Amino acid sequence: MLNIYRIDHICQVVPDLNHQLKLLEGLFGFRKSQEWEKPDEGSRGVLLEVPGSWGHRWEVQEPLGKQSPLQEFLDSPAGPGIHHLAVEVTDLDVALKRVSELGIHAGRLSTGPSKRFVDVPFVPPERESGLLWRLFGPSSAGICCSGGSAVPAKATAPSEPTLGIVAIEQVGHACENRDELAQWCEKAAGMQEVYRTPEGKHPDIKTLVLTIPGTQMRWELIQPVDEESFVHRFLKNRGHQAHHVTFEVADWDKALAACEHHGIPTFGANDGVTDGGRWADTFIHPKHAGGFLVQFFWEELPGVWSRSDKIAWKAKQTA
Repeated sequence: MLNIYRIDHICQVVPDLNHQLKLLEGLFGFRKSQEWEKPDEGSRGVLLEVPGSWGHRWEVQEPLGKQSPLQEFLDSPAGPGIHHLAVEVTDLDVALKRVSELGIHAGRLSTGPSKRFVDVPFVPPERESGLLWRLFGPSSAGICCSGGSAVPAKATAPSEPTLGIVAIEQVGHACENRDELAQWCEKAAGMQEVYRTPEGKHPDIKTLVLTIPGTQMRWELIQPVDEESFVHRFLKNRGHQAHHVTFEVADWDKALAACEHHGIPTFGANDGVTDGGRWADTFIHPKHAGGFLVQFFWEELPGVWSRSDKIAWKAKQTA
């Protein structure tokens, strides 16, 4: 089992870095802390702080030239969108031994020329590909995502309305079988189940939520019920990749007003009351977010959104 120390950041790869930065700094309210250009790795990138989060950050990169590995990602069915989750482990060499014991052979691992990290497909070994976890050790903490020619960038407070994000709540991982992948997640990373939707609760999906050691962030497995499910279409097109990222916001009305101000539409809104506390959530389509589905929620009391069995999934959703 991987000994996770912390989750450092989520990395998104897009064809136009400047365009995505406008969204992330504007609507999302993220604050740029570093920027760099790495010809040896074929990428240009920016690291952003997520105000109010548990030290989690957001990285966005674009390829430098057609020979860049990131261009290969963009040209694949998986791109654009979430490229990897950066995970600090207590000892990288030990972690790689654990990866081998899990049946993920060296031929399926990859690393940049700088050797600061190792990319591991976070799926059972029988899967040919899947969402990458970028593992790095304490000796490289803080330079996994930057390093080299990284240049500190002056952080500025947002001048326009933002979503008011206070946490990255969870990453949604599309899969064909939630129970099988949950067993793998527990074996590989010590994740523990905390919630699942009952059988038959929703007409097109089943979900299962797991904790991640070393962080408050959760891992949600989302499985299609049948071939008509939007998750089935996602799996067919993109495979076992990150389906969505969920953010908590501080003020529901202000978050919706920020979307309107920036001209970003939302869809699939839900609201209700659980244990005496109100909650609400909604979505931003991948075409408006740089290739991944955004979900954001607000809750009046801590934990009521998670306990609400809140999402009235609709077959018309196509994200």
